[in-house]
Amino acid sequence: MLFAILTGIASLVLLGLVLISFRLFDVQQDLGKLRDSALPRLVKLAQLSQEASASSSIAPALSTKPTRFEFETLLSRIKDKETSQKALIEELAELFQNPDAAEVLRENGNLLIANLQTLTDVVREQIAVGKRLEDYGLAFRRLIMRSPRVDEPAARPTSNEATVAELARTNGFRILNALLDPNQARFSRNKSEIETGMRQLASHVTAGTEASSVQSGSLLSTARELLRFWLSKKDTIYADKATELSNEFKIKALAEENSLIANRLLSTVSTEFWRASSNLESQIRLVNETTQFALISIIVVVIAFGAGNFLVWVILKGRVFTRLDRMRDALRAYAENRDRMLDDPIPDEIGEISGSLMNYMAVIDEREAQLADKSSALEQLSNQLAKYLSPQVYASIFSGKQEVKVTSTRKKLTIFFSDIAGFTETADRLESEDLTQLLNHYLTEMSQIALDHGATIDKYVGDAILIFFGDPETKGVKEDALACVEMALAMRQRMYDLEDAWRKSGIEKPLRVRMGIHTGYCTVGNFGSEDRMDYTIVGGAVNVASRLEASATPGDILVSYETFAHVNDRVYCEERGEIEVKGIAYPLATYQVIDTYDKLGRERRRFREQHAHVRLDLDLDAMTMEDRSQAARILLRALDLLDEVGKGQHRTRWGK
Repeated sequence: MLFAILTGIASLVLLGLVLISFRLFDVQQDLGKLRDSALPRLVKLAQLSQEASASSSIAPALSTKPTRFEFETLLSRIKDKETSQKALIEELAELFQNPDAAEVLRENGNLLIANLQTLTDVVREQIAVGKRLEDYGLAFRRLIMRSPRVDEPAARPTSNEATVAELARTNGFRILNALLDPNQARFSRNKSEIETGMRQLASHVTAGTEASSVQSGSLLSTARELLRFWLSKKDTIYADKATELSNEFKIKALAEENSLIANRLLSTVSTEFWRASSNLESQIRLVNETTQFALISIIVVVIAFGAGNFLVWVILKGRVFTRLDRMRDALRAYAENRDRMLDDPIPDEIGEISGSLMNYMAVIDEREAQLADKSSALEQLSNQLAKYLSPQVYASIFSGKQEVKVTSTRKKLTIFFSDIAGFTETADRLESEDLTQLLNHYLTEMSQIALDHGATIDKYVGDAILIFFGDPETKGVKEDALACVEMALAMRQRMYDLEDAWRKSGIEKPLRVRMGIHTGYCTVGNFGSEDRMDYTIVGGAVNVASRLEASATPGDILVSYETFAHVNDRVYCEERGEIEVKGIAYPLATYQVIDTYDKLGRERRRFREQHAHVRLDLDLDAMTMEDRSQAARILLRALDLLDEVGKGQHRTRWGK
């Protein structure tokens, strides 16, 4: 039944997916058309419309008599617009399905560019003509300004000379006005007046005679120069002025024509734009319809899928999930109190699993009983074996940090040796039972102190104890050495506390313990064979610690310089000279541990001064006798040098 339902759901979903895929393919095709045709055509038409508007705005600017710089700027814009407009029209021609529309755009665009080029040529000619007429005007203005006025006090002209001067100024201004007048009719009238006035000026100049005054000669000379310049440039001036007036008309006509062509181009672009917009809307409508169909198909598929899943859920809940819940509850009850309440009468796969689980539960109960017996035996055995190992070694082995095999490493450790002074004599005075009780009590007390300080107990040799710090766990060489010395101080204090209890038990003389401590490199690890091994340390440092213990006074703690260097800032020690150790070529410096500075209620004797050019640092507790003698010699030598530099200052002054 589940197979039939799931097959129906899968078929429906597959059919819906096929229909949706076909519709989505149609959407993709329509969107491809929009991307490749409609949208690019709209964008190009909008750009062409902007270019045409920009091109049509250039013509009015050209018709306003631009300067040469403005003309060059407009010319550069025309070239840019020509290039971009042609490129846009060619791109649109590839996008248009109707070649006639593309041809109309191309024709109007070419006409607009050709009109602008013609207008540019006319304006260029107009600028050149205007420049020449401006130069002529400047020349005439200079000649007029050179002509003296006849009403000046210094001038005494004759009547003919006065007439010549007046005619020269009048005709000069007429020429200037004619050069600047843009009206064609007035230019013809001014031309007639100029010709008449210049003939009159020529007759008066010819009839005049040289005056005796310098001023009169200047008047006639200026008039003759004006006549000569006019006669030489008259035809050119008339021709340039006629060209200027003609170009004014051409420019206005071309500007109007440019506006008409631009309007036609814009009209064509607008028509094509709206046609492309309509095409785009129709394609968008098709895309929307296809999208709606795909959406409806998806909704139908989702609803069918949900209904099928609900039906599957109902069947699974009644036939599978409820039975699995009962199985889970039964397994949970079995895990908590071993109640076997699993029973499923339906003969299907789940029923078979339930029966198999019942059999497994019976097997598990039997195996757990066996395992509990073996675990109890192993736990008892483990607790018994732990008595033969140091707690650190035991923890590292049973936690898996350390493998039980013959191996070793070299480490810097702090080694502790201790034994009871005169123990043989004490043993002779006691019965074996009392001796055993005393020794076990002593070793128990010392071992507990060692474990409290994190020590690794290596072995007991009669009344002697070998302990080390730094393996399998370490806090650092300095901290390990300090912990070892503090352990030894605690052991010594505990021995004082036990004296009364031992006296009451019949021991006449109190026990005195010698202790030796040394810090150095040792080889630590498992030594022996694969069948029988011992976790211990070997090396010269172990021998040094043993020799220090043998050299210690009963009740005291003797340490080497290596240990002293690590603990002297926290523990007060006194130098006890040097000892010879077998196997070592040089004597060893030894120090007796007194107590920690905190318990002694005193500070470490140390003198330290530091100034700009003076630094003095004396650690009196750390110095040996030889060190103190050497320091005294150095200080005396320094005082002698200061006396020599002081030139007459007495040494007693420094002694104060």
